[in-house]
Amino acid sequence: MRQAVGSVSTKGQVTLPAEMRALLGLRPGDKVRMVLEDQTIVVKRAEYDTFESAYRSIPALKNKLSLKEMREIAEEDAAIEAAREGLYDD
Repeated sequence: MRQAVGSVSTKGQVTLPAEMRALLGLRPGDKVRMVLEDQTIVVKRAEYDTFESAYRSIPALKNKLSLKEMREIAEEDAAIEAAREGLYDD
């Protein structure tokens, strides 16, 4: 078992040592899951298996769109996809 020591900041933030980040393939901004098991904290790469775990994992749009604008974009994308499918159907 590999071990490393990290530190806890005054804000409660924990620094994961570089070796551990490399072993887990973690990059800045990646999400991790922390599980408490018998007084031990296990840190794992976050898997987006539920809505709750994925919620807000994608940043908000810089320019807010109206419902009408979102609908137009969705309709345009659907039309493009339908046209592509039509081109490749035999």
